[in-house]
Amino acid sequence: MKKKLLVLLLLFILIISGYAFYSNKDTDDIAKIPIKTAVRNLAMEYKGMNLVAPIKELKNSTLESLKENQVNAISLIPYAFVNIDDASVNYNNDRQWWGEKTEGIIASNKMAHEYKMTVMLKPHLWVNHDFYTGNLDFATVKEWEHWEADYEKYILEFAKLAEEQKIELFCFGTELGNSVAKRPEYWNQLIHKIKKIYTGKLTYAANWDDFDKVPFWDQLDYIGIDGYFPLSNAEDPSVEDLNASWKKHIDKMDLVQKKFNKKILFTEFGYRNSNHAAEEPWTETKNEINNLAQANAYESLFQSMTQKDWFVGGFAWKWYADDYHKKSKNNIDYTPQEKPALETIKRWYQ
Repeated sequence: MKKKLLVLLLLFILIISGYAFYSNKDTDDIAKIPIKTAVRNLAMEYKGMNLVAPIKELKNSTLESLKENQVNAISLIPYAFVNIDDASVNYNNDRQWWGEKTEGIIASNKMAHEYKMTVMLKPHLWVNHDFYTGNLDFATVKEWEHWEADYEKYILEFAKLAEEQKIELFCFGTELGNSVAKRPEYWNQLIHKIKKIYTGKLTYAANWDDFDKVPFWDQLDYIGIDGYFPLSNAEDPSVEDLNASWKKHIDKMDLVQKKFNKKILFTEFGYRNSNHAAEEPWTETKNEINNLAQANAYESLFQSMTQKDWFVGGFAWKWYADDYHKKSKNNIDYTPQEKPALETIKRWYQ
């Protein structure tokens, strides 16, 4: 009788073990497997957030909240403004928010380091006439050279600041595809000048649709991509469907990564909590709230990208330093703050 009970017990253990084994292979449940998730997360050096600059000061509570959600890196963004009418670049203006200017960058970096967080300095441009930076263009060489001189001054000033303040990562441009394509010599000499000033890690933020056309990845530490890849035109796509859509984009990244032998950093990535969140993630036209779509899109990104040992993580778009975003009537935005997507991010960053 005892022998029979022992055999039954062993069979029961085998059945339960087998069920657990096959359950662990189910991609829909992968987020519920902390051991597997932790192993994959070893590849994500940067578990980051792009910080929306504080208007007046950076509060300790902001950094504490980021740390509580397992964020280990933040991106600070010193904005500059391009006037295409006179081909100029202006920054550190009196009307800018504190966190966008030199004073705020220095103070925010110091605070982040006190919280043992890695910092990326990532200059961004606003272009007048509601112009996308990737389409920036000028009719004459004289105009190009005027803009390039202004931009170089802007970038080298913040490269010097990044060196002085021991900022670990410097991203010297964001989504400037047309300029990179038309004026490659300018970018080569700019990178050379930056390296004379700055000794930390260097990257550039290419848009998702032109990262394979950037010629200077071999001169940088990371291939930087703003990862707003289109994945599904469904209103509420499943994680499985999104995973299938990632494959063609990952294949393309594989080719570029192998060509330059550099790891890939998502300088930006994110989704709004709306219907069709993964259709064109760079747009803000969908206005029907859908928290699950946002969470599923994040889940799929992490499931898909962390399969690659060349993926070092990145910086989600975005995290508000101030509370003014809470006043939004429909609360549809890229930020995962106070949304189910934050739990997804926290689980993968943990």
